[in-house]
Amino acid sequence: MNYKKLIEVYETDVQFPDVSGMEHLDMLMTRSEISKFESHLSDEDRKRVLNADRILLQRAKEFYESIKGIADLVSWRRDENIPTTHWWWFLDVIVQLPLSAA
Repeated sequence: MNYKKLIEVYETDVQFPDVSGMEHLDMLMTRSEISKFESHLSDEDRKRVLNADRILLQRAKEFYESIKGIADLVSWRRDENIPTTHWWWFLDVIVQLPLSAA
């Protein structure tokens, strides 16, 4: 899948926090795939990703609640060697932050 399609999928995924945790894990994987193309993104593509990221952050608790029912993000990060730069895999941490920080 090309990065423009990945961005489109991610933009759609963040609009639906009430779907299954499995779909949210897939969304996080999509976001990681997008990060592989960061150096190739146009300014417009970067804005689209940033806007979707904002939605993910705003709804972090909803996404995390769904994910934690099927997966332990701490174990997932460890097992998949997720870098800390992939903040979207840290929803369990983000939901603990004061609102002004998130």
